[in-house]
Amino acid sequence: MFDIGFWELAVLGVIGLIVLGPERLPVVARTLGRWAGRARHYVNALTTELENEIAAEDIRKDVRRAREQIESETREFRESTEQAVSPLMEPIEGESERAASAGPGDSEGAPRAASESDSIAASEALDSSAESGAPTTHRNDENRP
Repeated sequence: MFDIGFWELAVLGVIGLIVLGPERLPVVARTLGRWAGRARHYVNALTTELENEIAAEDIRKDVRRAREQIESETREFRESTEQAVSPLMEPIEGESERAASAGPGDSEGAPRAASESDSIAASEALDSSAESGAPTTHRNDENRP
């Protein structure tokens, strides 16, 4: 840093001894040593802080880049999923629109009453399962002893 050799320090010591005298020279040397130590410590702390700040900025850039990549991949996945599912959803949406428009007397959100054809289909299903020997289950099985 400072290109000071042994002979330069020796000359400074002799000049200091002549100017300050043997009584005050050790006190001044100690004070100068403390100041030099504090300055060195300050420079090291500043260097470390700057390196940490640069590293933190690099980490922020990496995180920002990773977040943008994840968001773009998520967006691409969502778009491809919507494209794959939309042909399958069209018939379902059409049925729900027809069901909503079919019952003018039905109120929104209220369950529709079972029609006669629904009850006939349910009884036929029970009859066919009884004939096949399949076990039948009842809703209140857990309440029965």
